[in-house]
Amino acid sequence: MAISWRTDFPGGNGLLLDGDESSRRPVVRFAAEPRNCPQAMWFHFRLAGLGGRGATVVLANPEQTLGGADWSKNSPVARAGRGDWRRLGPPRRVETPGGRVEWAWDIDAAGGTVEAALCYPYQPADLDATVEELAGAFQTEFIGLTLAGRPMTRVFNRLPTPETAGVFLTARHHAGEVPGSWVLDGLMRHVTADKALRERIAWWAVPFVDLDDVAEGSYGKDPFPHDCNRSYGPGGPRRPEGAAVARDAQRMGAACGRMFFADLHAPGHAERATYVPVRGWEPASPINPIGHEFAERFAAATPEDLRSPKAFIVPRPGSNAIYAGWPASRWATEGLGADAICLEVSYQGTPDRDYSQADYHRLGAALAETLAEWVRR
Repeated sequence: MAISWRTDFPGGNGLLLDGDESSRRPVVRFAAEPRNCPQAMWFHFRLAGLGGRGATVVLANPEQTLGGADWSKNSPVARAGRGDWRRLGPPRRVETPGGRVEWAWDIDAAGGTVEAALCYPYQPADLDATVEELAGAFQTEFIGLTLAGRPMTRVFNRLPTPETAGVFLTARHHAGEVPGSWVLDGLMRHVTADKALRERIAWWAVPFVDLDDVAEGSYGKDPFPHDCNRSYGPGGPRRPEGAAVARDAQRMGAACGRMFFADLHAPGHAERATYVPVRGWEPASPINPIGHEFAERFAAATPEDLRSPKAFIVPRPGSNAIYAGWPASRWATEGLGADAICLEVSYQGTPDRDYSQADYHRLGAALAETLAEWVRR
């Protein structure tokens, strides 16, 4: 095949199965790779040698993804060359002779290369560019090593004092959940632009908890030996990443007057809602005492055109029953004694709108305002 397929870059994922260049628009079938976890959801690949023809890309293993085989309302992202990312729109359903279902999207290419991903990619280089653009409003500090020995960093605007409130955020406990990174990016930009938020509140964030899987292109849900977001609580920590987060959050909690802990995630691939789970998925998980109120406050602060059809959900115990550990938000509530929430941010958007990168930034601004109002009261 004259077309070349590449995933040999940070966050790259996708196994090329076959290609057909007999038609005007080449057809490329691929599978999202599980790598080290049961769910094969994340993908990010590059095609070259298209000669301006564009391509039809076909996801061949949707049934292995978190959220199931129905991708009918999913809109991944793509870009031509180094241009801007855009949504691809809903796919076409393709039935195989054996009765399996695959999903196809058309990608246009004015030049010779295109790039596609489940959602807008966000790597450490993107964070570095934002920190540089914000011109000193946020700094970075080393806080520990990952399981594979990669340095973990915290981004922060200032050191906390007993007179200041503190907000501690985490993202990418599951590496493929990139919406959380874009929301955090928007939050940092909003804080930088607001002198009162910047000077009166200490904002700390660990932007890539599961940094190994971020770099290696795994979705990072339920990886061996332990899920990063179920590595806290009694008997923990079960991962060095969780230990680094916990120690850093404890440092903030000991230094500031009041603290809030927010953990940013993304739900199943097709969920067109951004919400707060008011309890965990594990058995005997308690109701979060602030979950409902915070969810409603965040919904009220969210611009109407971005607002989710539901502000919160009450999960039923699911597959997380196999874990002895707690998620980060439960540990922060029960172990740290802080107000804490988990926020699930949709890969797709609302039923009426596909989220853009700018939309995620607007959600980050709404989250910053909600958190600031909470810790100031």
